[in-house]
Amino acid sequence: MRIAYVCADRGIKLDGAAGSSVHASQLMRAMTGEGAKLTAYLALGGDGGNVSDLPCPVYDIAGDSVLEQVRTWTAKAIRESDVDSTTAAEIYSLLLNQSLTASLEATAGEVDLVYERQSLWSVAALSFARRRGIPYFVEVNAPLTLQQREYRSLEFVEAAAAIERIILSSADLVLATSVALTDYAHDCGASRRATRVVPCGVSTDLFVDVVEGRERAVDQFVLGFVGSLKPWHGVEILLDAFRELHARYDGYRLLIVGDGPMRESIESFCREHALEQHVTLTGSVPHESIAEYLAQMDVGIAPYPPLPSFYFSPLKVWEYAAAGLPIVASACGDVAEVLPHKTAALLHPPGNVTKIVKHVEKLRTDPDLAVRLARRARRAVRARTWDRLAARILRLADSRIAATRGRSSR
Repeated sequence: MRIAYVCADRGIKLDGAAGSSVHASQLMRAMTGEGAKLTAYLALGGDGGNVSDLPCPVYDIAGDSVLEQVRTWTAKAIRESDVDSTTAAEIYSLLLNQSLTASLEATAGEVDLVYERQSLWSVAALSFARRRGIPYFVEVNAPLTLQQREYRSLEFVEAAAAIERIILSSADLVLATSVALTDYAHDCGASRRATRVVPCGVSTDLFVDVVEGRERAVDQFVLGFVGSLKPWHGVEILLDAFRELHARYDGYRLLIVGDGPMRESIESFCREHALEQHVTLTGSVPHESIAEYLAQMDVGIAPYPPLPSFYFSPLKVWEYAAAGLPIVASACGDVAEVLPHKTAALLHPPGNVTKIVKHVEKLRTDPDLAVRLARRARRAVRARTWDRLAARILRLADSRIAATRGRSSR
């Protein structure tokens, strides 16, 4: 099976540590490991990261110097007009459809299916698939238009919404990473029949015993958080809980693995509350190094805040489980379904600091409970490895390709 894997999002670096980067790179590796022949079409540009270890040919759709010049000159003119420069980025992203079209057409005879990780402005992959009469799958990881408006900046709102609706309503199959996203896709015109939930996966490497059997400091208990430092991940809630926990027991430590826009406020909080010596921020680390940080933790924390819609398939939670960590997490989305409260994790209402404190204290003072929960969580996520998820996607692809060929031969 020959698949064109498309990701036109310039913010996703395939060698990065962010969840989006891990998801894309791990799924590509798993697909090739399951026998698919992939060609990747990625928006790398000058800072897209090193992709030399990806197991497939790569076309850089952001490598056109003329389009880059358009973006640069547009941004310069807008800045001189004292206007937000969001417009330049959006125009450039729309122009990348031209490069993507050219790259796809260059390999048109070698593609049985187009698989696209949905990007805000990308529409060329769908157009290509329709011209060539081949199936088009789109992977949905977030309500992109809503997310961009709420957390970032969006100038061409109507255009973004129109592209999103066209993509989701036209795809042969929509692969959403959570149930909430299937609802979002349906609201954008996708049919329920053409929608499946395929959650984030976990690397089989993490099922090596990175936690069990390690030597633990008897006078310390380490809370761990892995992920980007952004408002929707609830790091500020974790800090409030840690301040209270540390007041109860001096041996608590907090290990934050990741980076992001909230780092400065986290450092300020630690200085204000004299916690600098007890909190470690690693900054961004390569995903292949995550296991060694998980091995330093006594509990994995996922303190998601109250959100209007919880659409995540939380990579950090599945990795905590795979590594053998007991988990304290917000009871959001499919977390409670996969890891039931008091059976495979200790769950709390989103944003509830008091419950986080209570659950962490329970795990510290009852190590047998911590071991039982960790073992059950680990068993629960064994079905969520990247290779199993990739095999499921390829079965769906096989079926769709066969149906398409059957119709064309009539």
